[in-house]
Amino acid sequence: MTYEELKHSGFTISMHYSNRELAILGQSRDGLGGDEPIALVSKVNPYDYHPVDFRDTTIELEDWQEAVKLAHELAMTPIDQRGEKMVPDWIEHAKWWFHNVLGRA
Repeated sequence: MTYEELKHSGFTISMHYSNRELAILGQSRDGLGGDEPIALVSKVNPYDYHPVDFRDTTIELEDWQEAVKLAHELAMTPIDQRGEKMVPDWIEHAKWWFHNVLGRA
């Protein structure tokens, strides 16, 4: 599985990207509108992923199981076959906006 396939898997998930890992997120129960990780996938160590307890989130058990299954599938894919590093959509949109505002489009 590639990062792009995970993003377009048909399963609605939020993700957070860092240099070392990808976090699949679920809405937190704390009522403040934050997100909590439900699975972490290493982007530097092959086959390394960690499911996290879903009880701190509003996600249902079946959805958590699906997210962990997707995390496992991504983690079992060798790092060099996962595709390019994913850039969140909002970054691409911001780049487009700045290029247009600055007249460099």
